Amino acid sequence: MALTRRAFIAAGATSLLAAVPGVSARAQGLGQFSTTGPACNDTGKTTPAVARDATFKPGSPARAAFVEAGAAGLILTGTVSGVTCGRIKGAKVDFWQADAAGAYGDRFRGYQLTDATGGYRLTTIVPGASGPRARHIGVNVNVPGKADFWTEIFFPDDPAQARDGRFRKELLIRLVAGAGSRPQTGMFDFVLDL
Repeated sequence: MALTRRAFIAAGATSLLAAVPGVSARAQGLGQFSTTGPACNDTGKTTPAVARDATFKPGSPARAAFVEAGAAGLILTGTVSGVTCGRIKGAKVDFWQADAAGAYGDRFRGYQLTDATGGYRLTTIVPGASGPRARHIGVNVNVPGKADFWTEIFFPDDPAQARDGRFRKELLIRLVAGAGSRPQTGMFDFVLDL
């Protein structure tokens, strides 16, 4: 396997930090980045940001499921990482969305912290369209000591995307239909400019 430019630079930076006595990755403010996990892609593209909107309410509860056990319509998984390909553990990922009828309330909102590999898992439903907006889930990612990151993730094959000015194709969730009684699954990885 060929060594990519990004992997070469990352390896060099790690070597330099290791060579300086008394300077650790944690001392450089990089302690939340994990050194394990699959290799990143080499596009170097970050997740597009969108402006915070009025549907966000601060103070959401800590929870990884918006529905009762066995009632899930969607299991959404993914990771949070920096553009340097480091997975970020302990990032606060705050989700909020409309219900199936397109109305916002307290039932479909909550946050979780990414695990040791930078992963998250949300059990929810596919939201309904809210007014002229395409179906989406609002997301705020907070990494301690860094600026908040705001974005929205969208569902494939929604005709409302054509008129939704906040839609970007890079924000599409990758969906896989569930077999039998199993819920639909989706994946989305957040790549931040860190």
